[in-house]
Order: sequence, then C-alpha cells, then structure tokens
Amino acid sequence: MKITKDTILEEIFEKYPEAIPVLARHGFYGVACPAEMWVSLRIISESRGILLDSLLEDLNKVISD
Repeated sequence: MKITKDTILEEIFEKYPEAIPVLARHGFYGVACPAEMWVSLRIISESRGILLDSLLEDLNKVISD
C-alpha cells in the first residue's frame, strides 16, 4: 500500500506507526488532535504550509523499508 494525499491520519497511525516520526519532522505537531484524525494529509498540509510532495516521498520511503 502507498500513502497518498488523500490518506487520513487515522489510517497512518493505525497501519504505519513507523511513519509518525516522519510526520513530526515535517511539522505535524499535535497530530493526535481528534479533530484532525479523519482529515486527509492534503488538507492538513495545506492548512499548515507543509510541502506535500516531500512529505509523501518521505512517508512512503519509511513504510517501504
């Protein structure tokens, strides 16, 4: 499976816990906020000014290792 811009945080937390440090490095602080758990990476990235392409590249690298 691959993480995409439409993947929601809850799915990453449940299926790919090894990706959590990557989220933190990209500025996803406080990602355990219940309001954001069902929001896509695209929406959160846009709202926080995070570069989505770079984030997706790093997330998919860590889950494929």
